[in-house]
Amino acid sequence: MKELLFLCILITAFDFFLIIYAFTIPLYPKKWRNEVNKKYKNETATGVTIVFVTMAACFLWIIYFYFWIFKL
Repeated sequence: MKELLFLCILITAFDFFLIIYAFTIPLYPKKWRNEVNKKYKNETATGVTIVFVTMAACFLWIIYFYFWIFKL
């Protein structure tokens, strides 16, 4: 149970990091962002990663609270 809680907190912290990173992307110079987006599709990859990490965090928290509420 403690391991699952630790994993939930870890994934949630990573999700917060990604969200903060996504909000800071416009602060980088436009020229640099265009060069990076041509090669790596950075903004698209960041958005897709945020969606999947948030989904994983939500599922982990649901599983944790299910076990916590029903004392399994």
